[in-house]
Amino acid sequence: MSPKLQSILPALYLLGVLTLLLCPSGLCEVCCPVPQLKNGKIIEQRQQRKGLANKCQYFYGDSISYSCAGRRNAEASCREDGTWSPETPTCGESCYYPPVIDHGRPKLTTHTFSPNEAKYECDKGYILVGNRILYCSSSRWSGPPPQCKAVCPRPEIEHGNLLVDKDQFVENENVTMQCDSGYAIVGPQTITCLEDRTWYPEGSKCEWVVPPGSEQVKAGRKLIQSLPCVEDVKMARELYKLSLEIERLKLQRDKAKLSTLVSPH
Repeated sequence: MSPKLQSILPALYLLGVLTLLLCPSGLCEVCCPVPQLKNGKIIEQRQQRKGLANKCQYFYGDSISYSCAGRRNAEASCREDGTWSPETPTCGESCYYPPVIDHGRPKLTTHTFSPNEAKYECDKGYILVGNRILYCSSSRWSGPPPQCKAVCPRPEIEHGNLLVDKDQFVENENVTMQCDSGYAIVGPQTITCLEDRTWYPEGSKCEWVVPPGSEQVKAGRKLIQSLPCVEDVKMARELYKLSLEIERLKLQRDKAKLSTLVSPH
């Protein structure tokens, strides 16, 4: 036996004596603390030993399953250093998954099952109305979720415009049309932005109005009065509408020529 080994034998003997005094059973027990699960409970215990003199409830190698309000079940095991793995089980502040909304979604700030806030975002073509962020407090969300409202583009109105100067309109918003001088509304004057980002009702437009007492009106009335049957009257009306459209186009052509002649070069 080497002199070096002989010198440490007394120390090894003393360590064995102390081990027998402190751990009579030959096994030193590692004890993990009892989890304090506020807002939760232990649903299953897998324990290897019970009823030892030191009154330890969870030993090295034991494991538990626990649940927290509004979250899935989780597990933890007692490690050899007297701590729980993955960590000491707790059930902190928790809320159910944030409310779902149409045309949008909540974006959680963490990837755990107990997020403390949720930020909402909308699909393309929709804007958020209401509080963008909800906070988890006392196991409840701080308020109702926002809404994602459709956005309608500004309608194009030939020979007219809108009474408001905006490029976009929110779902359920009403706008009123007006026509240029010499034109009149055909259809409802007020239209509404719908959820599918279209306008209702469709078909409202501005049409040219023939002044009362004009030569065209007098000629048309005289023609209709001279026709013998209803079908001839209907056809005459269609021809009359066509003649009015031709006259309108001629006026526009003459107006364009005049503006070209008087414009400075």
